[in-house]
Amino acid sequence: MKVAYYFRSYRKGVFSIEVLFRRILASLGLRVKPVFHAVSFGRAFSIWINARTNPSDVHHITGDVNYIALGLKGRQTILTIHDIGHYTQTLRSWKKYMYRKIWFDWPLRKVSFITTVSEFSKQQLITVFSIRASRIKVIHNPFPVLYQRDNKAKLSDTPKILQIGAGEHKNLNRLIQAVRGLSCELILIRAYDADIDQLLKQEGVSANWFSDLTDDEVYQLYRQCDLVFFASTYEGFGMPILEAQATGRAVITSTHASMPEVAGEGAVLVDPYQVEEIKEAIVKLLSDDTYRQDCIEKGYSNLSRFHPDFIAEQYLELYTQLYAQQ
Repeated sequence: MKVAYYFRSYRKGVFSIEVLFRRILASLGLRVKPVFHAVSFGRAFSIWINARTNPSDVHHITGDVNYIALGLKGRQTILTIHDIGHYTQTLRSWKKYMYRKIWFDWPLRKVSFITTVSEFSKQQLITVFSIRASRIKVIHNPFPVLYQRDNKAKLSDTPKILQIGAGEHKNLNRLIQAVRGLSCELILIRAYDADIDQLLKQEGVSANWFSDLTDDEVYQLYRQCDLVFFASTYEGFGMPILEAQATGRAVITSTHASMPEVAGEGAVLVDPYQVEEIKEAIVKLLSDDTYRQDCIEKGYSNLSRFHPDFIAEQYLELYTQLYAQQ
């Protein structure tokens, strides 16, 4: 079965969708014959022409380039939506209206199948864009099997808390307030931000910055840390939760959006807007070895729902269904 995959064109430091689909494709193996397209507005027309002159059995738009569906055969096309945060949280005025039409309204109504990565994102698609629930299938993201469990015999002399990702919704400001006065160090995977750095100095919080990392370099930082903080105010999924669980690190995440669904019982859930609640979770995990180890064990057990082989089978079933109805 020939499957054409449509990825966004390369942007420095932005590759999360590409990474997770590499995991899925590795599990699919020889059961599909993949064809890859890097999508940008400038290349859209030539991609549409290529799709007609070199037809595939299935077209899979992997995310963030939804508009490419407008030039593909809808009955052969699957569109994966990871979240709608840019639309709901960031855009305003006429830009929001045009983005809605080109990224969501028109593509969502044209394609044969819509997949999304969490029940939370599914409900948002239903509520915001009035899409029938029967048209949307939830297929979770896979955890990275290359992230092997790495048990730490004891905490670092100065415990290290890993926080990954930029944007206000990642909640770094409240994390900084929560660790003020605690003996710990932040590991920040994000581009340097002078305003954040000023806040760190003001609050007397030590931090190390990292950016433009390979997947293995990110994994090594998970191994170095003692806790992972991922209590965002909004996420369509929350891959760092699974990365922390796979590495064997306790994780603090949010009671909001998709994060409880992804974490299962394998994380400490906090209200992301409550600094004192975040601080209490950090202190308890760092001071209570039994509590921290129980969180780690439950997190590791949670991973079975997200194995790449299991996720790949769900996509293959969808491809086969689409191919059979042509």
